[in-house]
Amino acid sequence: MNRLLSGVCAGALVLASGAGAALAGDLPGKFEGVTVDVKLIGGQQYEKLYERIPEWEKATGAKVNILTKKNGFDIDKELKSDIASGSTNWCVGWNHSSFAPQYTGLYTDLGKLLPKSEIDAFVPSTIKAATIDGKLEMLPRAQFDVSALYYQKSLYENADNKTKFKAKYGYDLVPPDTWKEVTDQAEFFANPPNFYGTQFAGKEEAINGRFYEMVVAEGGEYLDKDGKPVFNSEAGIRALDWFVNLYKA
Repeated sequence: MNRLLSGVCAGALVLASGAGAALAGDLPGKFEGVTVDVKLIGGQQYEKLYERIPEWEKATGAKVNILTKKNGFDIDKELKSDIASGSTNWCVGWNHSSFAPQYTGLYTDLGKLLPKSEIDAFVPSTIKAATIDGKLEMLPRAQFDVSALYYQKSLYENADNKTKFKAKYGYDLVPPDTWKEVTDQAEFFANPPNFYGTQFAGKEEAINGRFYEMVVAEGGEYLDKDGKPVFNSEAGIRALDWFVNLYKA
């Protein structure tokens, strides 16, 4: 899965085209008096990026007007609503390679606005992922979506926890190396509603991505070489049970 940020919308094509020569000649260009209306994905992980907006404003003379800052699912719904109502009169918006094929005609081709040297500075695979039907619709922020496991160190250092865990599971309480150990420890620490042994995304594309990972971890496949779903398998059932059983626990 690819998390990619920002394209220039078709509704602002006049502004974007006017900016093209300046962008190609002297990045970041000069746009005195221009206000850029933007729709962004929200969340703490993005705020450090947005802190750089004043730097761009200072360098270009333009102003950025943030119309929307929502989570990916909600901004996706808003963009679709804009398309349906014909109200795509903003300038720059969030995009995502998993969602982009739904936004046909919304974003202009950034390949025509940016100098080749700028595009070539990106990792080629991220540019490929950001290109839909031959159009560079996004400037990539990243091309990965890694699920990271964090653990609460104090729980593993607690002597009482160590004793009780070993008595129940037969091995030492240390940070897990296998999914079986993750499961044991999540169940051991669970004390709902006061404390939950683990957490994971619970809906839509996010839970689907986690399920995809667990199917592969179980030795299965999500799609076959022809792009057909093949997750209804023994590996798929084990992966689904992992989520269901931990949820119940």
